[in-house]
Amino acid sequence: MWRLSDRVAEEFRKSMEEAVLAVKECAARLAEEMEWKELPEPVKCTAYGVDGSIGSERRSGVVVYAVSGVAAGEGVLEMHDIAAMKTYKHIDDRLRLHMNLMELRAGAMVEDADVVLMDGTLSGYLIRPPVYVTGDRTYSSVANNYDFDNLIEDFIGALDDWWAEIESDVKKGLSQRPSLLSRSPYFDELEEKYRARGRVKDDLRVLLEYVEYLHAFDRLLDGSRGSDRVVVSVAKTFYKNEFVDLPGITDCSVLEFLAYEQFGEERAAYIPFIYRKIDKRIPALAQYFDNVKGLLDELKASYVRFVDFGNIYLLESNYEIDDELMAKIMSLEVDGYLLPLIYAHKHAEIKRREMKILVSSLFNTAVVDNPEYRLLLKYGRDPLGG
Repeated sequence: MWRLSDRVAEEFRKSMEEAVLAVKECAARLAEEMEWKELPEPVKCTAYGVDGSIGSERRSGVVVYAVSGVAAGEGVLEMHDIAAMKTYKHIDDRLRLHMNLMELRAGAMVEDADVVLMDGTLSGYLIRPPVYVTGDRTYSSVANNYDFDNLIEDFIGALDDWWAEIESDVKKGLSQRPSLLSRSPYFDELEEKYRARGRVKDDLRVLLEYVEYLHAFDRLLDGSRGSDRVVVSVAKTFYKNEFVDLPGITDCSVLEFLAYEQFGEERAAYIPFIYRKIDKRIPALAQYFDNVKGLLDELKASYVRFVDFGNIYLLESNYEIDDELMAKIMSLEVDGYLLPLIYAHKHAEIKRREMKILVSSLFNTAVVDNPEYRLLLKYGRDPLGG
């Protein structure tokens, strides 16, 4: 059995000591301009938490997967989709994109709630688009081979109708259905109608999947239906350097030290701020979605510790995070976290297990109906027992 050596332990202690000194130096520079604020008394509100899940089976010629998006509050809105994908490229990104799209749509369907809580970060939705879009090759190949602007505008118009159909089904409790317009028969009609030169259907499809994602994000941020929709994302794990410019040092460790300096302990409190910079390397496709562009211009945020000695979380919102909004959020706190997000996570996890069983059943049924399908369903890990 490998044992920890004195040298390894000493090097670890040395690196920790250097990090602590750097944190203290950074905190000393920030102390005059940053201060934790006491949390307001809770004010009752209505809220939904949103979460999603993925389960997949990857074989030699096809990937079959299940994704879910759940909004849980006074009721439950849920979407589930079982889909197949060729082993084309960027599989992980496309699976996560589909799950995020389901989450965004579920959140956008919430009505008459004071707050919609999203698991993760809104900045993540903005500045970390899929690699096959940011790499430019897919975007360029599509733009050069199709009547691009008219194609996108036609697709977005069809998405509005598609959205209305999906929303109607979800609110009737019909939660399991194909959810991507870019994988429907309409896609082939669109591709043929606007093809100007060569055919790059795979590139066009992955690009339109991203357009669907932006469309759902824009719908979530749209406050035109009923009361304004206040969206707040909650990140449990984050590595931000909004205030800190030192390599290897994050905001969180500096904020912890500032709390000790200000309160003498890890007291429940929050620090609101507006991002001084948002990465502008966002695909040109965002120009078609006004609410997404508006969030890019000014994203509000706050670090918060909900209970004494609890973890620090990162909140991001399309509305100012002040005492009024924090009072509503505090009414949702249970044991240092927010109850609607706990409900949403548990519901999504249950559905993930159910959907994985359905995926396995789908494989078995397909092979029984047509043994030739085994050609696509070889599994490289079979010799290793899984």
